[in-house]
Amino acid sequence: MRPWSKHSLIYEINSWVWLDELSRREQRALTLASVPDAEWDRLAALGFDVVWLMGVWERSPEGIRISMANEELVSDFRRALPDFTDRDNVGSPYCVRRYEVDTHLGGPEALVVARNKLAQRGLRLILDFVPNHVAFDQRS
Repeated sequence: MRPWSKHSLIYEINSWVWLDELSRREQRALTLASVPDAEWDRLAALGFDVVWLMGVWERSPEGIRISMANEELVSDFRRALPDFTDRDNVGSPYCVRRYEVDTHLGGPEALVVARNKLAQRGLRLILDFVPNHVAFDQRS
C-alpha cells in the first residue's frame, strides 16, 4: 500500500443506495463481500486514493418507526417518490443503532472483504464515526 498522499482524493459512496443499484443491475442481492471485481476495478480507475463507504452502520428500527409516524415527513417521501411504501424507508445513516456493519450490507465480515478488494487496487477505505449520530434504541 502506498503511503497516504498529502492531498488525498476521497470518493464517497452512499453504501446502501450503491449496493441496491448494483443488486438491481446484477439481478441478485449483493453485499459488500459480493460486489463484482469489475465494480472495484471501475472505482480504482477513477483516480481516487480513498473510498469512503458512508452509511455502513446498523440503522435504527426505532428511527424508522418515528419517521413513519411523522405525517409531514411521509408526505415529503411521497412527493419525492409517488409510489412510496414503508419498505422504501430504510432509515437514516445518521440514526445509528449500533456501530456495527449493518447485516443488510453483509455485516463485519463483508466489510473485511471489501477493504481487502480496495487494498488490492491500491485504495484505502475510510468509514465515518460520529459519536452523536446515535438512535433512541442505540446499543453498545
